[in-house]
Amino acid sequence: MEMSLDYLRETVDFFRARGFEVDSEEERVERDGVEVHTTHRSILCREPREHFALSCVRYPDGVETYWLEIRDFHGLRAFDTELDSWRHGDDQVEFKYYAREDGVALAFTLELPPP
Repeated sequence: MEMSLDYLRETVDFFRARGFEVDSEEERVERDGVEVHTTHRSILCREPREHFALSCVRYPDGVETYWLEIRDFHGLRAFDTELDSWRHGDDQVEFKYYAREDGVALAFTLELPPP
């Protein structure tokens, strides 16, 4: 699957279908009247203590970067960190960071069965 803002939105819907409340926002950053980037962020919350933020930062040249913040996952937190890739399906989401050219990466999988 190619990483894109559309796939990020599809992943947000995957979380929503598993009982997460979603609050989406968009922030456009300008300097001297020139667009620097636009951030599309979805805040995902499911009690007890499952809070994430998935973001896409889109630059005027079309480049996109993707970010995951673990705000609280049963006591685990992580700052907003750039994702290499992610994929969802079969009641789970796998997030990858820092992938090497051979595909090896720091990765973790969340099991998210329907409620």
